[in-house]
Amino acid sequence: MGVIGCMRYALGSVMMVGVAPEYLGVWLVWRGVSLALPPWVYQWGDDKLYSLYQRLVLFFFETCTRVEVVMYGDADEALKKKESVLYLANHQSTVDWLIADMVALRGGSLGHLRYVMKNTLQLMPLYGHYFYAHGCIYVKRGNFNQGKMIASLDYLRNPNIPTWLIIFPEGTRYYPGTPKVIQNSEQFARDHNLQILQHHLVPKVKGTWLVTKHLHDKFDALYDVSVFYEGTVDQSGVRGNAPQLIEFLLGKCKRVHIHIRRIPMSEVPREEDSLRAWLHNLYAEKDKLAEHFFSKDATQRATVQKTLGGRVSHLGLWSTLSSFIFFTALSVPFLCTKMGHQLYLHLLMYGTMGSYAWLAIRSVC
Repeated sequence: MGVIGCMRYALGSVMMVGVAPEYLGVWLVWRGVSLALPPWVYQWGDDKLYSLYQRLVLFFFETCTRVEVVMYGDADEALKKKESVLYLANHQSTVDWLIADMVALRGGSLGHLRYVMKNTLQLMPLYGHYFYAHGCIYVKRGNFNQGKMIASLDYLRNPNIPTWLIIFPEGTRYYPGTPKVIQNSEQFARDHNLQILQHHLVPKVKGTWLVTKHLHDKFDALYDVSVFYEGTVDQSGVRGNAPQLIEFLLGKCKRVHIHIRRIPMSEVPREEDSLRAWLHNLYAEKDKLAEHFFSKDATQRATVQKTLGGRVSHLGLWSTLSSFIFFTALSVPFLCTKMGHQLYLHLLMYGTMGSYAWLAIRSVC
């Protein structure tokens, strides 16, 4: 199993990173074709492309790892709806964004995923600019630029652009292995007379409030998503760090529990102070739910699926294999022809330079 995991990691890493210039080339063609068309037409095509690539990612992270996905709460009914969603989730791993992929694919909305992301992700070659063009929103920790975020939100107000906007209100990951961050969060709660959370950091309200202020009428519902990676509690009942990207791709996480609570937007406050209290209460409820998964009682952890009515959710093979086949076929001319080699290098070089030029221009605007 160790050898298979290493091979999967090597092939997956090479392919997911290696097809980036090819993906950029396809996207540039569509971007050029759609320049004279309404923004929603461009976004429709871009969402199709984004879904195609993310299915490739899930081919390696879900299909090949054979991780078992267990859904709870309102998941079955909510994912039957075709709606625009504000997706709030706990944050504990670099895999958390992939969980959103898993959820959205089951809801037929994978291409509509857009993230509120930390601004350092802009530095990713090729993808830094692409994520912005896809409708993702970059925010800077400690120097929050409200104006830039509002400009991005205004684009998403277009009723013809369906959106699942992903926010991790804690702002950073909950790592039991780095207790200083947790201690600072607990002290903040004490200083502001808030309930101390046992399994989450105190959620930050500013970004969530701006989203609800500008897109409240666009969203049909808020999805309160709680994710739990099996195996994070050791035999002595002590919670450790959740698996990260490499560990997950190596197949070290056997089961993921995903609890979804669908909340109509009519129940989500519009005012900042009201939302702050509401959001903290929401996380206090998430804390109670987390007790089932992080209990020191091994028997309780082992029976949590039955206790909370979890249902295993299977993903059809073709839903991800089709993307693997597509990108494999797309790579053939790039790998096997001299013109393909040159085009690949040009896309990689000029695409990276262009992405960083855009970043430099945007940083001064």
